[in-house]
Amino acid sequence: MEVTVKEQQRAEQLLQNQHIGLHQIQSFSFMKRYHQASRKGKSAGKDKYGPGILTLHLKEGKEKAVYLPPFRHPSSVIRFLISKEIPFDNYTPQERTVAELPVETYQRPSLYMFWFFVLFLMFLILGYYSISGSVWWGFIPAIISFGLSLFFISMLMTRFCYLTLTNDALLVHSVGRTIRYAYEDLRKVNFDFAREQNFTHVMELLDKDYRYRLFYIGRVSRKKLNEIAERLQEAGVDATCSLNDSKRFYKDTYVNH
Repeated sequence: MEVTVKEQQRAEQLLQNQHIGLHQIQSFSFMKRYHQASRKGKSAGKDKYGPGILTLHLKEGKEKAVYLPPFRHPSSVIRFLISKEIPFDNYTPQERTVAELPVETYQRPSLYMFWFFVLFLMFLILGYYSISGSVWWGFIPAIISFGLSLFFISMLMTRFCYLTLTNDALLVHSVGRTIRYAYEDLRKVNFDFAREQNFTHVMELLDKDYRYRLFYIGRVSRKKLNEIAERLQEAGVDATCSLNDSKRFYKDTYVNH
């Protein structure tokens, strides 16, 4: 695999920040929760959950787990490691096992989405009245209000996705757009809780070029995520579901009976 100079620089910078040389890495895991086992005389470290977890398995027997949110360019890091022939431990190529998959949409209503829409509308109207007023300083609250309205509309467009599975593709729907991923173009998909409790759960995926994408799928019921993962496996995608569907968020103690 060919990586760009920029991708290599980003990956090397990350390894340098972690004080790890490429020659020290035996293999790596990605899009998989990290559990640090307790050692003799030491308590177990804090487990890592949610999207973008990279675990480097070092030749000396140690492990280093780091979060790679989108702004840390996980695609560059993964593509660089693959180009250096570092084994990807938790990726297992799958074969399609069913000839025909029925079309099904996984969607539920969201009160958070309604609340964000109300906030967007409220700040938009507030900004309009502020800028149309007769006082000279009205542009100050207008700029703040319009800025907040843009923030809430961006949340509506990115934090409330839902899914459709067809016979040959995974469709990701959000406000104003639909993104299509053919199953043959997907390598790995994982579902987990979001680290932001309000947004509940996420879907992360790697495409055939090892490029990473993250979607907040709050409009999909968490009780359907295991079913979606199983259907993706039948379609030939290495899909996993890491969350407990009896919990509303990671640290929730509620369990269905």
